[in-house]
Amino acid sequence: MAKGLGIAALVISILSIFIPVVSLYVVWLALILATIAAIFDAKTLTIATFVICLVNVLFLYPSTWTALVGERMAGGFFLKAFTITLFIAPIAGLIYGSMRAK
Repeated sequence: MAKGLGIAALVISILSIFIPVVSLYVVWLALILATIAAIFDAKTLTIATFVICLVNVLFLYPSTWTALVGERMAGGFFLKAFTITLFIAPIAGLIYGSMRAK
């Protein structure tokens, strides 16, 4: 199950590079799947998904930055907080999964 979820997360994260309009939401889905895979000990796929999603959000789409920065001007912080939380989740899943395996 872990490898299947990890492969699905990796494929979705790669697909998110080519989907410009809803890229952030697709990245969220990939990070959720990567977190579940990390809990069940799919380390390599989780790290690869994390890196691809991070590069996607930080460097590939200016629309993501516009959404995250423009939200601050509107007085909200949901997108930014949720995105940061989802980027922390796979790392926490890796830590939890390694502790669970012992």
